[in-house]
Amino acid sequence: MKTILFAPATFNLAETTRMLEIAKQLRQDHHCAFCGFSEKYLDLIKAQNFAVYLLSPKLTPQQEDSIMKFDQGKSLKNPFTTKMVAERVESELALIKELAPQVIVTGSNVTIFMSARISKIPLVYVKPVAMSRPHFNNAASCALPSQLNKPYLPANTLWKAFLGVAKHLTWKPAAFKKVARGYQLELPKYTIDMLDGDLNLITTHPAFTAELDFPVNYQSVGPIFAHLPYTIPDAVLQVIKEARKKKKLVVYFVMGSSGNRSLIKKVLSYFENTTIEVIAPIKNYLQVDHSASNIHVFDWLPALEVSELVDFSVIHGGEGTVQTACSSGKPFIGIGLQYEQEVNVAYCEKFGNALALSPSKVSAQTLDKGIEILQTPEMYEKAEEMRELMRKTNGTKNAAEIIERQYLE
Repeated sequence: MKTILFAPATFNLAETTRMLEIAKQLRQDHHCAFCGFSEKYLDLIKAQNFAVYLLSPKLTPQQEDSIMKFDQGKSLKNPFTTKMVAERVESELALIKELAPQVIVTGSNVTIFMSARISKIPLVYVKPVAMSRPHFNNAASCALPSQLNKPYLPANTLWKAFLGVAKHLTWKPAAFKKVARGYQLELPKYTIDMLDGDLNLITTHPAFTAELDFPVNYQSVGPIFAHLPYTIPDAVLQVIKEARKKKKLVVYFVMGSSGNRSLIKKVLSYFENTTIEVIAPIKNYLQVDHSASNIHVFDWLPALEVSELVDFSVIHGGEGTVQTACSSGKPFIGIGLQYEQEVNVAYCEKFGNALALSPSKVSAQTLDKGIEILQTPEMYEKAEEMRELMRKTNGTKNAAEIIERQYLE
């Protein structure tokens, strides 16, 4: 039985579950093992009875938070020190030597790109199209970042200049250059290519990427998102039942593993002053129970199943969360917390099943207006149309078949 090593960033829920979905598709004929540097979502992997290795140095919650802030552009301090990168690569190389995988599959574990190249093991990167070279090559598909959308800035000129520079930038983090030299590893010339795999499987819906020109090492597979083994709690069903009796709207509010407390509090403060019933799996973000009678806070919930029962959702822009909302047949407000998330939401806004809202623009006024627009027949029609498009694409099956055909036959 051939071995596949899955190496997600295990503090990222969407990425971990995306890897899990592919592994479940491949496990019957192949040995699937997982590794990661965070304990945060290892239990999800263990619950599916996969072999999983917690590597050293284990990330602390503070380090995970720093990585998230750096990724979202909220901090300019790179949390990956030379010591951390060197130790991570050493751990990964030892595991690769032990398992001898035929292929490695990752999401955004940044050091596995070096370890796979050093080991000369094929690397498959499962990712959204946003911020890839094919995406930046098609300027028309690149949504304007909210940070540039200011009346005093020449936004389009600045963005066009950035796109030109981004494709030819050769900067690499010092820690990665130093560790690579120690292994005589030549890094890709351009920064944008550092996080490319030997094969890149694009999980953005094909309807959104039809105009992009993919090179030979890029293939579109379509959406892959979590199908977790949870049932809808009776308490959730009761909230929805009572709301329907009273003809109240019900919203599903989730911020995923990339959310932040201040934004969550701002959105909850708005909903407290409405008659809308809020179902929110955000317990890990709240220090105390919420007192407002229309705010119903839970731990994990089966996102798709709950989303199908509500009137609309308010979500962050993570690809898995957006794809879940698209599959529900209900419209949503998407709050992009970083550029990749803004792109995910922008595709849906252009299609017509969503509205985009930047974190800085979240207010009672913008939410009022957004929810009013979401309740129009046109939005529900486009949301249902999007659900049908999602049903016709099986990204998990497509990804598994390509990996198997290319590396495991």
